[in-house]
Amino acid sequence: MIAPWSGIIACAIAILLSSTSTEASPQSTRKSAKDAPADPAALFGTEGESIISAISQGTRPASEACTALSSALQSGIEAVLANLAPVESKPSTSGGRGSAKPAKASRSAKQKELSAKVRESLVALVPQVASWQLARLVVSVVEAEQPAVAGEFLAHPRFARALALVVEPEQEEPARVVRMARALMAQRSPLVERYPELAAAIAVVLDVPLVMQVNENVAHGADPLAVFDHFVVNERRMFFGLRGIAPELLVYLVDVAASPDELAWAVAQFAGHPAAGDLYDKVEYDFDYLEKGSPKKVTAAGWDLRNILRYGGICADQAYFATTVAKAIGVPAVYTTATDGVLSHAWIGFVASAGRNPRWSETGRFGSYQAVEGLIRDPQTMRGVSNTQMPMLVQYGIESAEDREFAASLRIAARKVLGNPAAKVAPTPELVTKSLELTRLAVRACLTDPRSWALVGAAAKSGAMTTEQKSVWASDILELCGASYPEYALRTISPMIDSISDPVEQHAALDGAYEIFQDRGDLAGQILLQQASLFERDGELPAAGRCYETILTRYPNDGPFAITALQKASAILGAVSNVSGNVTLHDRAFRSMEVPEGISPQFARQSNWFRSGLMLVQALRIAGRERDAQLLEQRMATEMR
Repeated sequence: MIAPWSGIIACAIAILLSSTSTEASPQSTRKSAKDAPADPAALFGTEGESIISAISQGTRPASEACTALSSALQSGIEAVLANLAPVESKPSTSGGRGSAKPAKASRSAKQKELSAKVRESLVALVPQVASWQLARLVVSVVEAEQPAVAGEFLAHPRFARALALVVEPEQEEPARVVRMARALMAQRSPLVERYPELAAAIAVVLDVPLVMQVNENVAHGADPLAVFDHFVVNERRMFFGLRGIAPELLVYLVDVAASPDELAWAVAQFAGHPAAGDLYDKVEYDFDYLEKGSPKKVTAAGWDLRNILRYGGICADQAYFATTVAKAIGVPAVYTTATDGVLSHAWIGFVASAGRNPRWSETGRFGSYQAVEGLIRDPQTMRGVSNTQMPMLVQYGIESAEDREFAASLRIAARKVLGNPAAKVAPTPELVTKSLELTRLAVRACLTDPRSWALVGAAAKSGAMTTEQKSVWASDILELCGASYPEYALRTISPMIDSISDPVEQHAALDGAYEIFQDRGDLAGQILLQQASLFERDGELPAAGRCYETILTRYPNDGPFAITALQKASAILGAVSNVSGNVTLHDRAFRSMEVPEGISPQFARQSNWFRSGLMLVQALRIAGRERDAQLLEQRMATEMR
């Protein structure tokens, strides 16, 4: 059955489509400058446009054309590198264990203005990158379709360029992206040119059906064209608008798991809502389910947005409702989950209005969850990732389109030089150095592009990054991102620390990181676990044990990593058959864990307290203290009633 509103949407789309070919009114004339047809040669360069055009005419095989564009880009990269002055840095000053911080990089290279030659070569690099990326998309489809695909992209150059600079062929299936892009160009032309960033985001996100599991319930996304229509028809009601926003941020808008009917309802009810976070608290909490384990009212009634608002739910339902409605009204948002020492939890992260500049905000991140890293789903790659990148991404989203494209092009060029990590062929130190020089330029263009910083981590994982390079980049990340984005800073430098071969240098780096992040239990716990693992690798079991002891003493309730520390410490004692010491270890840990209160047994079993209690019971039985084990089991059962 077709939803009643679908006819209205279809009519509105028809009007939008027809308006592009009619005589312009005074109002539409004001828009004509930005909506006028773009010149493909201006966006992809004369050579790039000529080569892609040859593919479309069938006079040049796409594979051969892609190779030619790759060579042209390589020449452009060499021109940029040839005009660059060497990046100055101070040598590493880290000494033995206990050194405070990695050495700081010289700021002179960042402060120095780029020369005219460098600027000229960089301006030429952007269309070279865009044309190469576009050719890679064309080559991904079957040979018989390649001329048609190339022609369709040339007919929609703004969309094609936006897509070329956001797609990541190494991490997603480019043929699927092209299939989605072709559907948009065929059925929503020329609207994809009017909204190129939105169309590009949909092409890389909704190239596969969107399905979202929310505990016992499942949400399905609408047809991609219906999603595009929803945002375009409601553009004036979208909180931040649609045009000019980075596709990298819009991917967190279009990944909306709801039916067209629900999207329309959300707009009717909440369009223009000034604080998306308030939507989280609009859903009444189902305490009967949490405390008594009773069936959820909303699941029994039928799980959808209307019923969630009507019957309430738990944190997962609150987070789903808030993020889905936020997206529907034009606010990029993420459904975020984490586990502290007691329970799993879900909340909303979203773009909030702060005067003229948006900022990242969160609602529902209560108490101990403030110090726990959240997990989200990357809509483009469908991988679970840290939510630590989101505050940076919002700032990236408000940079000028020119700066964003500049940074993206440099990052893509740097990735090309570094090589595809899936190929499992380690790059040479020379290639890593070149890649890092390009990445440094990308960071200078847009400091808050998470993908550029992630590339530094990829270079570290390659094994060809020198100790000095790791020290310089780790220092840069901590200096530039550590205060504002601590979680992201640690996530980025961790691969560098992992790849340091010298144990003394490695421990020094971890000591420095711990000094910086020791007041953040979740981050400090990660560092200590990493350091303990190194000690165990080198056979220094007492030192590893001290790391685990620090976690259990200082951070027993800051996250599930405390249970990992307890298990590891217990294994060390078990290896030397220290049965009594093992009981003491578990007893102290159990006493330090917070007892979960006000929740049903099914949730309490996730807590550090319950899990450590079970481990203590087992330790007591191994020590032959069956009576004590039984008494503890009885106590735990009583506490959980």
